[in-house]
Amino acid sequence: MAIDPRDAIWNETYDLQYNAGFTEEIEKSLLVRWAWLDSITRIAVAMSSAGAALAGLVFWQNSDYTYLWPLFTSASTLLAIISQQLNVVDKVKRHTGTMAEMGTIAFDSGTLIVRMKVNPQFPIPDFEKKLLALRARYSLEMKRVQHDLLLTGRLQKRTQAKFDKATAANRLKENSNVR
Repeated sequence: MAIDPRDAIWNETYDLQYNAGFTEEIEKSLLVRWAWLDSITRIAVAMSSAGAALAGLVFWQNSDYTYLWPLFTSASTLLAIISQQLNVVDKVKRHTGTMAEMGTIAFDSGTLIVRMKVNPQFPIPDFEKKLLALRARYSLEMKRVQHDLLLTGRLQKRTQAKFDKATAANRLKENSNVR
């Protein structure tokens, strides 16, 4: 049994929109985690280095707290080393770029879907070409995605549930607007 080419284009476009949107959400979640780590590291390093002399004097004057200053400075130094070794700044840039590109691909897929809704008898060769170009962009961007140590199974499940809920709500809204 042959499938109608228009149905295949519809199905593939919806799948592409979903996959790009989900990847965008994963990248956004990872970006939040890396940005948080970067901020904490910068704050800790700034506090320990900028106020080292003053805080050191305060801690040393009160002998009950002298052990805290070496612990704090060691922890902030360790955070700075870890941050540099993990290339946190590069990861923030990479996740930002991937998130933006996946968002654009999801939006462009949605635009293609709207065009198919407006013209149900859309020209197959033209829309096939547009779909294949979007898939090529998606494939290229997915090749740039690297494994991330902050991407846990729990984060994936939480993001998946949140994204599926939002997607279902959007589809319900779209269907209720159909006359």
